[in-house]
Amino acid sequence: MAGYVNADNGGWTELRVHGVSGTPPTSMLGHPHVARVSGDAQAGCYRRRWESKLVSADTEERRLEAYSWGGLTAGGGSRALWLLLTPFLLVNVAFWARPDTGPRPGRLAGAAGRAGAAIQRLFALSITLVAAIAAVAASMDLIGWQCIRPDGRSCTDRVSWLGFLTWHWLDSPGRRLALTALFPLAAIGLLWWLANKTWRETEAVRVPAATPGTDQPATLLEDRRLWNGTGPVRRLRAVHVTAWLAVVGIFLLTPFARHWPTLHGRFPAAEVLLAGSLVLLAASVVLACLPSMTDRPRPDQDDEPDHRRWDLYRTLPLIALAVDVAALVVLWLPGLSRPDPTPGAPRAPLPWLATTVEFVAGAQLVLLVAAAVAVAAMRRRTPAAADGPQPPAGRPVAAPPAWYGLGTVVFMMLGGALAAAYAAALVLTVAHAVGKPQTADRGVDPFVVAMPYFWAAALSVPVAVLVVVLAVVGWVRIRRGTTAMMADVRSAYPATDDDPRRTRAIAGIWARAFVGDTGRSVAGIFVAVLAALVTAAAVLYLRDANLISVHAPWMVNVGDILIGAFAAGLLYVGRQTYRNPRFRRSVGVLWDLGTFWPRATHPLAPPCYAERAVPDLLTRIRHLGRHGRVLLSCHSQGTVIGLAVVMQLTYDESRSVGLLTYGSPLRRLYARFFPAYFNLPALLHAGAYLHGPPPDITDQARRRWPWRNLYRPSDPIGGPIFMTYPLTDNDNNDVDRAVLDPRFARPDGDNSYPVSFGHSGYPDDPTYPASVNVIEQLRTAEPQSTLVESATD
Repeated sequence: MAGYVNADNGGWTELRVHGVSGTPPTSMLGHPHVARVSGDAQAGCYRRRWESKLVSADTEERRLEAYSWGGLTAGGGSRALWLLLTPFLLVNVAFWARPDTGPRPGRLAGAAGRAGAAIQRLFALSITLVAAIAAVAASMDLIGWQCIRPDGRSCTDRVSWLGFLTWHWLDSPGRRLALTALFPLAAIGLLWWLANKTWRETEAVRVPAATPGTDQPATLLEDRRLWNGTGPVRRLRAVHVTAWLAVVGIFLLTPFARHWPTLHGRFPAAEVLLAGSLVLLAASVVLACLPSMTDRPRPDQDDEPDHRRWDLYRTLPLIALAVDVAALVVLWLPGLSRPDPTPGAPRAPLPWLATTVEFVAGAQLVLLVAAAVAVAAMRRRTPAAADGPQPPAGRPVAAPPAWYGLGTVVFMMLGGALAAAYAAALVLTVAHAVGKPQTADRGVDPFVVAMPYFWAAALSVPVAVLVVVLAVVGWVRIRRGTTAMMADVRSAYPATDDDPRRTRAIAGIWARAFVGDTGRSVAGIFVAVLAALVTAAAVLYLRDANLISVHAPWMVNVGDILIGAFAAGLLYVGRQTYRNPRFRRSVGVLWDLGTFWPRATHPLAPPCYAERAVPDLLTRIRHLGRHGRVLLSCHSQGTVIGLAVVMQLTYDESRSVGLLTYGSPLRRLYARFFPAYFNLPALLHAGAYLHGPPPDITDQARRRWPWRNLYRPSDPIGGPIFMTYPLTDNDNNDVDRAVLDPRFARPDGDNSYPVSFGHSGYPDDPTYPASVNVIEQLRTAEPQSTLVESATD
């Protein structure tokens, strides 16, 4: 489409950054025609396209630009597969939820932090092993191994779609195992390809090699190494892929280790290949503990080899794959994979499978306890208010860490529990599809399933009851909040006595805006009870593994149904995510919140969009700031990206930047769940960078920062950052400003009440252009002599 697109960089450029769900550029700019001026289809900057320069609202002195990053987290139907990666996502987020240790952690906190990071990497590796073992159990064990019994009986008479197992060229257990091993191999192949593809699109984007202010950043979010995950993610990905391939190789080889002839008359083939898989698995565990898996180099250090260069981490997965291929080839050879048949022998799972499931589950519990100890050693109290006297009109925002600073352990536990639920759902669903799952060979043609999967199914019963009870508790809390909010509504609106129904309706809107706070407390209760249930189950399992199936078989049966419903729900959600764009955007919100953080512990998690967005915005601001000024206008999740970008700016770059945030979860959400990165000192340093050297974070200096934050009492996500002020139509001469929403009375000539905008529509509010003018005045009024370049820029 022909037309005019303003290409000027002088004057003011308002650069808007959207929040979750991928707002299109046309909506961000309020214009039907846009043109991309930088970036690509996944993430780029757009400006309005006009019919001609004469009608253009973009001028030489002022223009509007939008940075759209929604393509990094929302796209085609393949994103539905990300639902299966939720456990990976949770254990990766757990790394960034570590407690605040202060600007200068002591020796104990530093040692505990390093030990905690190693523990979390091991726990993340265990989640990969859980997935690999479940894939092996569902395909290789139940179908390839147990379906055809040694005495000749099979399940193919009842399950027609398994008739291929009786084909003449699948006349041995080894060949059947080799064929069914293709499923776990295909699964890790897909994850390997997806992780490598997203790595090239996000982590491989280089961060500009400039440090903000000094070589030793005062806060963690200032360090540009945070977004330089090219090397660590590649190495960690190789470790996880190697571990998965090693698991497949182990269970391919264990059933036949004592039945094979020797190779070249010296070593049994089974022992040779099995030993290779065991060594590769052990190497993966050892390598996951190394600090190099998490430590990120400075952007000016080129530690990442060329894509074509070979090193240990590029070779490891290929070696593991070669071992698996060798095992598949040998298993396929005639006469080499037929164990001695024993007529009438009971059906049993693959050797080592049940023991491995128990060992991994026990290791996860030990790692959770160790992580709790490390977090307790790291935990410090986060400051709650800014330094200096506070103005009488407002009050400081209190944002204590969520879940008493144990967010890391909570996210790890949730990731482990969800991984166990996924594994049990997969194994038990396949077992029901081919026969009847049992803990031993009893009854009519049963399929033996490892006991931990039945315990996971049984635990789903009290967990389901707990979810229902807590949902009712949350609903009651919100209802009570409506009554408690009436006083605030009456103080905000002068005419509440004239319309009590409208007053109560607004109180309900404001009360529902605190659903996130209610959800956080309810989730804390859920996790505490879940921890108690898991602990009790572990103790009972150690005393008698058969206890649940002997004394409470109804729990296993009901839990089996719940697990099946869980699996069906996953399929439904995946189908809807694939077919329904609106549903896809709703699910995508989860990834927008969780994938802000780099892949530090689990490389197969959904990719981190900030590793692409932050360098993009840094480069764009540097370009626009050479000849003009930039107003960085950020909404919702975009405020998190915007703050990260501001923290990376040098004083020379920040002299041309103003910041406008609205609907911001910085203090309400991120400061609580990620206190080490979004604590009060970090937020204060962000404002100090905007003000210029020397850094001044006092209360009086905050008045001069070119930063405004808009929030509404009806917004369930956004909130104040530093101070809570009464609702007013005037600027508070401070960063935070409350916006009244909704309007109380009906407009003239309208029988309907004004709607509540809640989390959306901030640019359409009259306070938005007023705040833009205030920021521009503060930025323009800054004496240029105070904005000297830092000697270390």
